[in-house]
Amino acid sequence: MSKVIENFIKPYLHLTSNFIETEKLLTLAIIAWNASLYPESERTDIVEILFSKEIIGDDPNLQDELTEIITTLIHRKLTFFANYQRLIIDFNLTILNQSYSLSVTSQEKAL
Repeated sequence: MSKVIENFIKPYLHLTSNFIETEKLLTLAIIAWNASLYPESERTDIVEILFSKEIIGDDPNLQDELTEIITTLIHRKLTFFANYQRLIIDFNLTILNQSYSLSVTSQEKAL
């Protein structure tokens, strides 16, 4: 699954310039990936809860931006990675030989 997630975020990696930004991108990608595995009505609830004022503060621009990013990533997952139905439980990004190494823990989604 690590390679699959790397391919999933590949079009967006150029937007990151350091390790922390890449970790943030991966975090958003994992949220979108996991949300995409649920019916659309539940997806909407997940996104609304994750990006609510209580969680990220009272910045409507940030809420809108994060929601747009997640929506785009969910669409990408459903369009190009629909056959992959595993939940991502955790990930670990490390620096290895002046590059990043991604390790992903996943499991089958419970019914």
